[in-house]
Amino acid sequence: MRLTQIQRDTILSGVREFAGASIDTHVFGSRLDDTRRGGDVDLLLISPAAITLLACAELKMALEERLQLPVDILTYVSGTEPTPFQAIALAQSQPLNTEEAA
Repeated sequence: MRLTQIQRDTILSGVREFAGASIDTHVFGSRLDDTRRGGDVDLLLISPAAITLLACAELKMALEERLQLPVDILTYVSGTEPTPFQAIALAQSQPLNTEEAA
């Protein structure tokens, strides 16, 4: 995963701040491929209830400012039928947690 520990901590604290502590945060897309360069940060936020559009917009803006990287956010409510894109993200994503090595 091409995110530093500081970037991971920044993302997790931003998710807690704007979306709540019960959100399971995953990364998918190009940031999972260590052989690639650049690219945005694709986040999959898995939650027990829907996250508002306002919270997602505020989180996106805050993370882009703090990380100085483009950020895309996809949400998924646990236990619901995923859209095709959500299903792909769910299958390919990796949890973002601070215990992993950068």
